[in-house]
Order: sequence, then structure tokens, then C-alpha cells
Amino acid sequence: MKMKDLPFDQRACFIAGQAKSGTTLLVALLDNHSELLVLPEETAYFPTVLTKYAPRGRRAQFDYITKKSLSNVLFGGPCKWGKRDYSYFPTSRFLQTFEQMAFDPANTKRDLLVMMLEAYAATLGRSLDSITRWIEKTPANRKYLPAIHSRFPYARILVTMRDPRAIFAAQIALEKTRKLGTFSTYYCISHWREVAKVALRAREDGDKTLFLVPYEKLILEPGEWMKQICAFLEIEYDPAIVLTPTKAGKFWEGNSATETAFSRISTEPLTRWQSDLSEEEIGWVEWHCRDLMPEFGYEPRLGERALRHFMKPTRYERPKQYLKSRFYSLRDKMTKQE
Repeated sequence: MKMKDLPFDQRACFIAGQAKSGTTLLVALLDNHSELLVLPEETAYFPTVLTKYAPRGRRAQFDYITKKSLSNVLFGGPCKWGKRDYSYFPTSRFLQTFEQMAFDPANTKRDLLVMMLEAYAATLGRSLDSITRWIEKTPANRKYLPAIHSRFPYARILVTMRDPRAIFAAQIALEKTRKLGTFSTYYCISHWREVAKVALRAREDGDKTLFLVPYEKLILEPGEWMKQICAFLEIEYDPAIVLTPTKAGKFWEGNSATETAFSRISTEPLTRWQSDLSEEEIGWVEWHCRDLMPEFGYEPRLGERALRHFMKPTRYERPKQYLKSRFYSLRDKMTKQE
């Protein structure tokens, strides 16, 4: 069945992965395609809206999306992280349209995310008939794929993956700039393993609804990989569009953890971790991920595990996070969840 023959709510595509694995870049490359409707910011719809806020009712869910999620900037809310300039976007109109749809008595049983997409299309002046796929990106979607397919049976899933050592270096760089004091070395490696297991399961099952996007290959061969992604989504490949990253139609200036200005797709982030990480930090990642890394072309640099790689705190890791990360690591080892 062709996508446009499906009702609008079933033309879904969800992007999943891990923070700093290229999900935002992928969204930006797809943003301006005439056959797609792409939400440029995360809603955390499955991880949060349908879990934490579902028992509290639609008002609580609506308020989370419009006021607390990263999508709040699309409704005129303050930007939580990075640089998000939506001064050119009619945020008030989007909020008003979404609220009218969400609380219309005729829409009581309709999906809130779908109505958000319909309101977004109306705000942009887009006809729903012109849209082959709509796209929502939240990295933690990786944990909710069964729920996604249950709610949206025809959904396509794009999953990004990146060298776990590069992700670790990017998270350290983020903590250096944000200084939150909550940096967790455990979540860096556990989230990567979640993505790896999702990808392996799809490979073993021959799952045609999921497409793995290696960050490194997307950077090195953007044309070839965007062509494959367009084919997966059943849309036309237009290099003039999908190789120019945008957000809500405006050129995207980047999302670098090192606060490097974006001017083009650069290969520099691919090897930055090699000089940014110490041997102990590389060892911490490889201690936990070395069994799965070769499955995706990431060869361990160190020959073997060493206890100091596990024991030594990494940069910006505070005592509380150090103890929790080591405890969780040992717990996973003992319960064979590693």
C-alpha cells in the first residue's frame, strides 16, 4: 500500500537513537523536503507524554508538550539547550491551532501527537494530502518501538548509531559547557548498547520497517545515505534539498557539543574523540561495549580490559554519579544485562 493511500495518522516515521548520535542532523537534512512534514524538536511523546502524563489527562499531556518538552520552543517557550531561534516561526498561531484541535470535543479520542502534526501543517500552510510521511524525533524512542508499532502499525523507524567513544567524548564536552553536575558515564554506554541491540534484533529478524543510519557513513557519504533514506521513506531524492540542513525551513546552524559553528557537513567530529579522550576514558567505553562494537565496524583500540579503566573516575564525574555508574555497571554484569 502506498503511503498516501493511508490515513494521515498512519504515515508516521519516528527517529530514534542516542543523544549525540546524529538524530538532530538527520532531522535537519529531512526538514525541508516537500513530501515530508518534520517536527524540528523533540516531543518525548512515547517516553514521557504517554507514560508519565497519560494518567493525568489530556491537559497535563498538552502542557508538557507545549511548556516542558524540547518542543516548547515551537510554541514560544524558552530554549533549554543550545541555540534555537524560532523568531521567524508563528509560535502563537501554532499554539492556538494545536490547543483548539486538542480540546475540541470531537477530537477526544484522537491521538495528541497526530493533532500536533496536523496543527503544524496548518501553521505552515501545508495540505495533508501533500505529505507522504510525517516525522517525530526523540532519541529515547529506541526503548518504545513495540508501543510505536502498536499505535502506528505502518510506521517506519530511522535509528542512528555512532561510535560509542565519540558519543562519550561529546557528552564530556557537553558537561564542560553546561556544568550540570549530573554527567553519567553509565548512561552513555547503556544507551549505546540499547541502540546496538535494537539494530541487531532488526537485522536478525529481517525487519524492513527499521533502517539503521550510521553517523560516520552519513557524514562521509551524505549523498549516498540520504538517497537510501529517501528510498526507505518512499520519497523523491533531491540532493539540493536533503543535503542542506534546515529547521522549520531555515538554515540550521548546528548542534555541536563543542559549540563549533556549522557551515557544512564536516568529517572532523569523526576522529575528535581520539585526541579528546584519555586511555582510561576509552577503556571505560570499550570495557562495556567491545563485544558489540565490531558488529557495526567499531574496532576496540585497546587490546584488553584493565581494572583501572573501570575504577578511575572520568572528567566531570562527581562522586554520586561515579558510585551510581559503577554500581549499575556491576549490576548489569551480574544480571547478564550488559
